[in-house]
Amino acid sequence: MDIENSIFQSLEIIEKRINEKLTVENIAADVYISKFHYMRLFREIVGDSVMDYIIKRKLTLAAKALLDTSSSILEIALDFGYDSREGFSRSFKAFMGKTPAEYRKHGLVPEITKSSKEYRSMEITKTTDAVIREINEWITRAKDLAKEINFANRQAPNIFWNGVAEQTEALANNFIDVLEQAGNMARKPDQIADGMDIVKAIDDTAFVAHSIAFQIELMEARTAEKNAGISFAGKYRELAWFCVEKAEKITVFFRELLLFVIEDMRRTAGEKIRDATDKGIAVSEIISDDYKYIKEEITQLVNELSETPVEAITSLLLDDSTFKAKLITITAKLNIEVSNEVLFEKMLVFSDALYDAAIFCSTIVKPFDDSSPVLKKTKIMQDIIFMGNTLFFYAKGELEYLVNTLDKTIYSDNFVAFEEIKIKINDYIKIAIKIEREINDISAFHVIVDKLHVIIADLEREADLLEIRGRALKMIAEEHKRLVCKIVQYLEELEEK
Repeated sequence: MDIENSIFQSLEIIEKRINEKLTVENIAADVYISKFHYMRLFREIVGDSVMDYIIKRKLTLAAKALLDTSSSILEIALDFGYDSREGFSRSFKAFMGKTPAEYRKHGLVPEITKSSKEYRSMEITKTTDAVIREINEWITRAKDLAKEINFANRQAPNIFWNGVAEQTEALANNFIDVLEQAGNMARKPDQIADGMDIVKAIDDTAFVAHSIAFQIELMEARTAEKNAGISFAGKYRELAWFCVEKAEKITVFFRELLLFVIEDMRRTAGEKIRDATDKGIAVSEIISDDYKYIKEEITQLVNELSETPVEAITSLLLDDSTFKAKLITITAKLNIEVSNEVLFEKMLVFSDALYDAAIFCSTIVKPFDDSSPVLKKTKIMQDIIFMGNTLFFYAKGELEYLVNTLDKTIYSDNFVAFEEIKIKINDYIKIAIKIEREINDISAFHVIVDKLHVIIADLEREADLLEIRGRALKMIAEEHKRLVCKIVQYLEELEEK
């Protein structure tokens, strides 16, 4: 029996007997390998020791049982071979980072510790496990914060804080679906491009979390009051940045995984193309010199595919090659004696192999290259426009709030200034949009910075005049300063190059 197959057979045995108390000796005996060689080969192929793998597998399935069944923690512990709830809880927390009770309470998703059928995708499973751990950690923190806000809101009920708690809980619950999607990818590695949808969902959550954090800061700045005496602005901003941190880490995970999968797919593509060219050579070898032009056409087609590096092969090239192969087959059928069935059969096999390679290569996703200076400039300007529109929204909301709450006879001059500020913000966004469409040099960024400095000065002036009532305007000015810092940092990077 092939050694690798023996190890995979032992994984099947472990799956079937996972609820029993398994030993290395028994499993090794079942696949007819000595204990010593089995332990060494298992670690080499699987990456874990036999018993570590069994424990992880038991705990992964136990985690699923916590979510999918109403069995008590003790019942689940006993089902998976543990003698006590305490021993099970210690092992579970060491592996999952949460106690069984916490896992069930927050409805988290277990890691995808590999079963034998999934071992062909070890790298993908490793990455999805890491993604699940990161998101589970954020879900736990978000749900804990929602609970804390709800508790404080009961002391001093408020519609705003009730909405914040509901939004926080909703964000955490939405991530459960994202986690399920991540888990499914471990079982369908050919759909790894879907990982970018997960990254987008996390980025969107980070943006929503930051938006809520900023609105909490505005509310606390306006009223100078805290919910039940507690300031949640800092806590929510921390949650928002925690989400950003997770988004960045998970983006890196998926970029690395995408490159891994693309490389793996390219290897498979190379094998398919070599298979097709071998079949093409087999065809050319049996064509007589009486049909030299057909022989030369096949040889030229095979050589072109053989000499082109896999990473340079495009779907277009393969589509053209498939079309040529079909054309050659038709030509051969019309011109070579009908009795040569072997030749026609080999030509059809060659054509089918090329078609199979073309279909496979069309699924290879090439990573987006954002290293181009023009693309990077465009991306930075798009970020400026997005941030500008976001801040414009908040500025309008705060200015309208002030107009509706301040005495019009006393603050009429301020109201005129407010309108001028809104016009200036809107104007710079329009300029940024125009520049983004026809961006040529970095002077455009200096124009934006100059206009932002004017807006910041106007906001700070009005904030100072309004004193305590201008604190929210001061915050909006600070956010504009951060935007300026981002642009200046980009300009400094360009100058260094």
